[in-house]
Amino acid sequence: MDSLSTANVEFCLDMFKELTSNHVGDNIFFSPLSLLYALSTLLLGARGKSAKQMEKVLHFNHIAGPLKPDFVDSAKCSQAGRIHSELGVLFSQINQPDSNHSLSIASRLYATKVMAVHQGKSIMVEMMYQTGTFKLAFLKKPQMQVLELPYVNNKLSMIILLPIGTANLQQIEKQLNMKMFYKWTSPSTMTEREVEVHIPRFKLEIKYKLNSLLKSLGMTDISNQVKADLSGVSSAKGLYLSKVIHKSYVEVNEEGTEAAATTGNSLVVKRLPIRAQFMANHPFLFFIKHIQTNMILFCGKLASP
Repeated sequence: MDSLSTANVEFCLDMFKELTSNHVGDNIFFSPLSLLYALSTLLLGARGKSAKQMEKVLHFNHIAGPLKPDFVDSAKCSQAGRIHSELGVLFSQINQPDSNHSLSIASRLYATKVMAVHQGKSIMVEMMYQTGTFKLAFLKKPQMQVLELPYVNNKLSMIILLPIGTANLQQIEKQLNMKMFYKWTSPSTMTEREVEVHIPRFKLEIKYKLNSLLKSLGMTDISNQVKADLSGVSSAKGLYLSKVIHKSYVEVNEEGTEAAATTGNSLVVKRLPIRAQFMANHPFLFFIKHIQTNMILFCGKLASP
């Protein structure tokens, strides 16, 4: 699952940079995992150059290894089939019967040459306050605090990248890549300490049309009626990806975080005598991840109320 997690992070950061450049100054929110799953469904039917471009954009071209026993009897004993099956297993892990949360991915592939996935608009309310023992890092270049807030019995967590001092969010975004993300959030960088946390209560519901963005990342042929090769779906000519729509929803309040249909219980809070200060009263980046698999479920930027 490690290589799939790496692909998830790389794809997430690629998407984030493209969305940020196309929506300057806007709030950003999307689910890289739901997009990976939906596009991996389409990849099952892609062939030739179309498939290679998709694998590269999704960072599946670096995933290798034998099929796991669970997938031997899969209808698609292929690399794309294996990855798609592993993503299915991942969703099962996230949605354990005894968990107090669920993740709902609405992915639809239409035979009418349209593919839909899921994702807004922003509303923000007053600040929330709580204290507890959380993982926190103070970084100098760029100047920022990195906070991890666990919830749902430590199955999910929200990671917040908050510029401090003279730094701004653009400096963090400029340096953000997979290597730096892992470095900033690694156990060697973050330490558990008593923290007084102030974060805004907010809702984001954002919808994107992603055809041009995916093209800019290198997925060009699949949206071209002449060049697209979806012969694994149908032998009929002219089959192509005409529309990619992604919609996501997140709400952060005193009860925790609800993202799409992912619901988190309230954070475990302890009253402690000495605390570091984490004041998220200006723009920040946030990531919601599944702790066991290290997969990023959602990625966002809160840029304005």
